[in-house]
Amino acid sequence: MKRCLVLGALLAPALALAAPAPTAFRWSRPLDGPAPAQTTVAAVPLDEGVYAATADDYRDLRLVNETGLELPRALEKQVVVRRQTVRRPVAAQVLALTELPDNRLEVEFALTDTNAFAVGFNVQTPLRDFQHGVKVEGRADGADWTTLVAEAPLFDYTRYMDLRQLEVSMPTNACRRFRLTIGNVTAEQAQPWTRLMQQTGGRDGRVETRTVDLQRQTFRVDRVAFWRLETVDGAVEAARAEGPLKNFSVARDPKERATIVTLDAGRRPLNRLTLDVAESNFSRPVMLQLPVVRNGVEAWVDASSGRLLHIALPGYARRELALEISEQRLGRARLVLRDGDNPPLTIRGVSGSGPVYRLLFLAEPGHRYGLRYGAAACAVPNYDLDSVLAPARRGLQPAAWQLGAPVENTDYRAAPASRWNWLNSSWAFGGALVLMLLVLGAVLFRAARHIDRLPPA
Repeated sequence: MKRCLVLGALLAPALALAAPAPTAFRWSRPLDGPAPAQTTVAAVPLDEGVYAATADDYRDLRLVNETGLELPRALEKQVVVRRQTVRRPVAAQVLALTELPDNRLEVEFALTDTNAFAVGFNVQTPLRDFQHGVKVEGRADGADWTTLVAEAPLFDYTRYMDLRQLEVSMPTNACRRFRLTIGNVTAEQAQPWTRLMQQTGGRDGRVETRTVDLQRQTFRVDRVAFWRLETVDGAVEAARAEGPLKNFSVARDPKERATIVTLDAGRRPLNRLTLDVAESNFSRPVMLQLPVVRNGVEAWVDASSGRLLHIALPGYARRELALEISEQRLGRARLVLRDGDNPPLTIRGVSGSGPVYRLLFLAEPGHRYGLRYGAAACAVPNYDLDSVLAPARRGLQPAAWQLGAPVENTDYRAAPASRWNWLNSSWAFGGALVLMLLVLGAVLFRAARHIDRLPPA
């Protein structure tokens, strides 16, 4: 038993890391926000300074209060709700229908929905192959008639092509009554129903006789459906941040016949890179490469690939200058454009786009908060705030807080780089686990031998 305790004490550094001291964090930043009157969920969007100095999984991003006490925090991608405009039906009834001279028809409607106003309508008819014009007038209660639409076309050309227009949009108005005047309601069309003979003077004075078949078709309206516009919440989408990457350089590799764009994105979370190219009418393969160190030597490895093109020809245009990549905290990288035998492209700029992360925490009255980050060696924290916020996450509207100016820790002490870091590797953990199993097996074997030597009861 004593041996097991000694072994556990020796292996403890490999199985766990002590909580980092304040001197282990290189940076700190105050959080600014409205003073809460009660426990309030607050949200702070991260910025380029935090991205540049934190670990890939944000394990060293710690929330503290004014006394330095570490508090739970949660991280999530910020989302936005896209607003969209939809049509809502507005009930109406027919008040009058009047036939007017000059082959016109007048129909008067009144809205029956309380406090609802219409900005358009659809004419529903079973007829095909027609063309009519409609004038729309409206008036509020007790007011005079006002022309809303002088003339709107209603037509069906499906005899020739898939084209049908039976919708009329009106300007925003406060009218409760509408008067529609439809022209040319009885039209003559070339159809084999009524036969009409015509005689005309032909060539050389000879008389030519022509036969024309006509159909007299009266425009039939089954229903007029009024509608209004309403702005509602649409799909929930991830918020995106896009900005130029200032640290980039362009070089030509004649041997590989390629243009190489070397960049540094400052470890921002990105999933799209876009080039600003001066030329047009090109199509080039592009490869994203990331640096790796193998046997002490840095090399570039392929991470993503795609094709950039910009075509601008008479009657045809296409522009695709973005490379979609898997989301990652992108630092140093390079884009390799395969030019082949084509002249190199002029790269004027590079921009990156990706999700926006925000930190959530519970703000209490009478407390101040700040962030610490930039620790070289830090264990992954285990908070329960995600579970606490889960029931209210869908409709959660946290209070908006902001990051203050970064403050560098003058007492910062980086963790030792070589003596004990090997204990945090997967090899050390696996070796420790195997060693513990061997010791446990030896203890059980010795215990079994002692049991065999015990006198019988």
